[in-house]
Amino acid sequence: MPLTFLGPALLAGLAALGVPLVLHLRRRERERPMRFPSLMFLQRIKTSTARRRRITDLPLLLLRALIVALAVLAFARPVWRERAAAVAPRSARRIVLLIDHSLSMGHLAVWPAARDSARAVVAALAPDDRIAVIAFDDDAVVEQGWTSDRAAARAAVDRIAPDSRATRFSAGLRAARDLLEREADRRGGEVILVSDLQRTGATGATGLTLPPGVTLRVIAASHGSHANGSVSGITVQRDSATENRRARLVVSATIASRNLVAPRATHATLLVGGRPVGSRAVTLPTTGTTTVAFDAVALPLAGARVVVSIDHDSLTADDSRQAMVPPQLVRRVILVSPADATLDETLYLERAVAAGSDPAMRVERRNAASLDAGALQGTLAVILDDVPVPGGAAGTALTAWVHDGGGLLVIAGTRTAGRGENVPLLPATVHGVVDRTSSGGGMLGAVALEHPVFAPFRGAASSPLGQAHFYRYARATPVAGAEVVARFDDGLPALLERAEGTGHVMLTTVPLDATSGDFVFQPTYPAYVRSILLHLAGAANPPLARTVGEAWAVPPGLHDPVIRTPAGEVVRPEGAGAVMQLDEAGFYAAYDGKPSGDPAAVIATNPASAESDLATMPAVDLVVGVGNDSLPAASATAAALLETERHQMLWRTLLVLAGLALVSESWLASRGWRGAAVRVAGSEGGSA
Repeated sequence: MPLTFLGPALLAGLAALGVPLVLHLRRRERERPMRFPSLMFLQRIKTSTARRRRITDLPLLLLRALIVALAVLAFARPVWRERAAAVAPRSARRIVLLIDHSLSMGHLAVWPAARDSARAVVAALAPDDRIAVIAFDDDAVVEQGWTSDRAAARAAVDRIAPDSRATRFSAGLRAARDLLEREADRRGGEVILVSDLQRTGATGATGLTLPPGVTLRVIAASHGSHANGSVSGITVQRDSATENRRARLVVSATIASRNLVAPRATHATLLVGGRPVGSRAVTLPTTGTTTVAFDAVALPLAGARVVVSIDHDSLTADDSRQAMVPPQLVRRVILVSPADATLDETLYLERAVAAGSDPAMRVERRNAASLDAGALQGTLAVILDDVPVPGGAAGTALTAWVHDGGGLLVIAGTRTAGRGENVPLLPATVHGVVDRTSSGGGMLGAVALEHPVFAPFRGAASSPLGQAHFYRYARATPVAGAEVVARFDDGLPALLERAEGTGHVMLTTVPLDATSGDFVFQPTYPAYVRSILLHLAGAANPPLARTVGEAWAVPPGLHDPVIRTPAGEVVRPEGAGAVMQLDEAGFYAAYDGKPSGDPAAVIATNPASAESDLATMPAVDLVVGVGNDSLPAASATAAALLETERHQMLWRTLLVLAGLALVSESWLASRGWRGAAVRVAGSEGGSA
């Protein structure tokens, strides 16, 4: 309405307009008595006053009602809004069009409907309307800034296509809010969201607010059916190579099905290096998971690009999954042992190092003096088995190698414990030997299971190292900055670690030979030794695949890195330590100089498994969860009205008019006419 009131509750006082009316209808005439000498000669005549049924002083009544109305309106403080900031006309709307283009939108029944809905919004624009187009998944990109050009907005809509990333409504809504708030004109607007309303995308949207006066409208492009089958995981195992054949891969896949109308028959296909090498017939349950195992295949020398796919359904983007299996490399481990060491002191250690195949390790025995930069180049780790840390040139080379990222394992035995060495490179000083032969030996006590060394032993029912007994072990005291990873049951450190530059040094007092305990006969012994070496070298196998949306650090050894994306696009990251955003599902290959020949590194990427869950949410849930900055909006509106009212001061005019009406009422009441009682006379016999 053009007229509004700062105190609208006071308009209830208009009910007082009935008071003058009631008073006028209920008023009675007062008769003036007259003295008369005698009534004996007068005839008695009965008189009666006619009941007042109509208002005889209408002008006075209207004047009094006007006084009441003017007073009430004045106290309600009226404001003419036409003189304040006008609301933007319908023809000057601001619209932010949010288009969901996450993986789930690629459903064959969803994307055509979503695109047509977005085009319809653009087609319905008035000539003066302004629109911005934003595409969002778990991030948001402004495809078209504010424009009144419907052709430009339509072109922006046509450029958008479903990708492999996850749904996050909060990303799109935040981008829309930022776009609206950057405008100089903040007079409301509308956010129109086109999406399949996937329920998993609602995380983080509850509690978001839009600017004052901005409304949210949701156009649901859901297909109604939430049935979907997808490859949700790949597991790869490698068996060891023999003299007659290379190492082989054993691949299995997990296939998930959701909300199928009935069990569905499909085929699972395994591709290695782009060639199909296996197939299995699978019957998917209506809801659940199915594991498929393929026959073992030979592992290519350069590693393997593994793909498992199923027959396509309406959502094809999750019907396959990729994995990159690195080549089997033989890594070199340098072992420095005492010259007088017996076979029992080194045999089990060497066998434990060479026991695994992922990666395979080869032990190279050297003396401490032969350690130099050339010998250390390409070494996975160095083991000093109960020998002192070398000095001189060998010690300098070893320290520099560790500082630059190498891994050093020091086994403190009875020889080094007797010397009481205090070397700055080590995480502890070693002094003396604890002999627990008479008590049956000690056992491992407190263990930091969260440490990567003990990752293979998490979930063990008892001690991570089994029931191993240690009869003699060195006594170690940690130095400043060292971390105690494990302790014996008497509290003494059993495994310690400290960082040296970008490398690591670990010292173990756990006997790794057959002369000071029975640990070498425990099934956990090889895993413990290899886990320490892999942790020190950082050589734990990389993940088979990464998730779309993650960042990938380009391999640092490339002088001129070139990345080929799964879509075939060539990208040249700039600067040292460049990071590549993984926006597509498939294989990313890194080259040095030009994208040809064998790549220096290959990684596989897959969409988030949650995107395969097509369950939707009601549009009202999203609209209700996203509010407006209502309190700031109300405050801003009230402040604007107060400022406008201070300039208009209509209440003063109304009070002046009420005063003039009051003066007029006083004059009219004393000089105006009044209805007199009409007497009806009549005798007892009926005469008047």
